Amino acid sequence: MVGLSQGYDQVIVRKEKNDNKCLSFWYFKGEILLAVDAVNNAKAYVYGTKLIKSGERINKEKLLDCEADLKIAHLISSKIS
Repeated sequence: MVGLSQGYDQVIVRKEKNDNKCLSFWYFKGEILLAVDAVNNAKAYVYGTKLIKSGERINKEKLLDCEADLKIAHLISSKIS
């Protein structure tokens, strides 16, 4: 797990399309990403770390789209003020 999920108000569960044992839990408070719990998913762990540190706002609809590859450029919405 990266980040601290304490105080979250939404969890998005993402199951990767090519591997049902590969999933991640993305914890948000409003629009702010607080933490990512990655199960057999190093990419989600690394991207979660980068996104939490950068303060980038994530497009949650794209995060939910498990048919699309998990890529930072695909997930970014806009900077948090």
